[in-house]
Amino acid sequence: MPLSNEEKIICLLSRLKPSSEDIERTKQIVTSGEPRIDYRKLVRLAALNGVAPLLYKNLKDINIFPEAILSKLRNVYLHSVAENLRKSAALIRLLDLLKHRGIEAIPIKGVIASELIFENPGFYYGSDIDILVKPSELQAAKHILIDSGYIYNEADETDMLSSHYHLVFHDGHHLVEVHWNLVKRYFAVPPEFWWEDILFQEYQEQKILCLSPEKYLMCTIFRLFSHMFHPFKFFVLVSEISNKYYESIDWARFASFTQKYGMDKLTTFSLKLANEFLGTKVPDNILNKHIVGYNLFKRSIINQLFSDVRRPHIGKPLYTLLLDSPFNIFRYFLMRIFPGKSELRLRYQIPEGSRSIFVYYALNPVLLPVLILRKRLDALSGKSKN
Repeated sequence: MPLSNEEKIICLLSRLKPSSEDIERTKQIVTSGEPRIDYRKLVRLAALNGVAPLLYKNLKDINIFPEAILSKLRNVYLHSVAENLRKSAALIRLLDLLKHRGIEAIPIKGVIASELIFENPGFYYGSDIDILVKPSELQAAKHILIDSGYIYNEADETDMLSSHYHLVFHDGHHLVEVHWNLVKRYFAVPPEFWWEDILFQEYQEQKILCLSPEKYLMCTIFRLFSHMFHPFKFFVLVSEISNKYYESIDWARFASFTQKYGMDKLTTFSLKLANEFLGTKVPDNILNKHIVGYNLFKRSIINQLFSDVRRPHIGKPLYTLLLDSPFNIFRYFLMRIFPGKSELRLRYQIPEGSRSIFVYYALNPVLLPVLILRKRLDALSGKSKN
């Protein structure tokens, strides 16, 4: 499926360090005039995919975009800087708060990625503050956050602990997700795996804990998968982690991890596609692997990335075929039809202890398509309002 010129420009410029060839190719697309660039569409797609700040960074000095369009990209970048600086300050306060109470926490993705991976507070917009704690310290961390004024929904805790991998808090300004694992449901990775070879890095004039590059790349690819390969900024983060740590990543060790935990097909596909979209540095042995259905997955992802309406009811079952094990694929589809009680309560907002859960359990095979249809109609309604 060929990309439009607007989509090509997004792929060429959603990079921290585009090559001279990338810049020259962009100039050729813009100046050729065939077909004419739809700048409003380009800005909208870049903003929806969280890559407008990178486009601004790579366009501001080459004078090929109209000033009005460049100004819109600049405004998105400045907004990202301001929001990330606020989140960064909140993250440091949170880490200090936990540290003083004896709890280790690893900040992941979001605002921390913008500074450590992209080397600029505005190039990667972090919507939430995400930290990883050890399962044995989760309850202590929860009480510390609540005592410090964070709002938390106790009613959902049992179900979140059973079927998710994080608890959600809010302080009126920032959403905080406290993770005890960095994968869920599809992959049985023990929580202690992430803590086995942690590193220290300098951030905001202090030492913070970080994942090893191999594990950072693994969990970021899982996040890309769990969000059904959308928005494009998740691809960009995978790409820049691989680019930044390419020489220090032990790729054989990385492969042993992904094979052990059933993520080999997913990681191979994601890195091959990142290389195709963004020129990501990827070892040849990964690029040369054959993925059955590669073009089908790619077409679906392009439609999701560059469309105003997403179709998760199509994406979820399709991308499940990227799991290594046929048994796990079958188990996933079975779990969708016959989920656990916790998943069912969260899906249909059923109060804990309600006997109606048995009715929902019996009707779920019928209700699930209705729920999917409702989400589809809501998405279409949102598009028409915009």
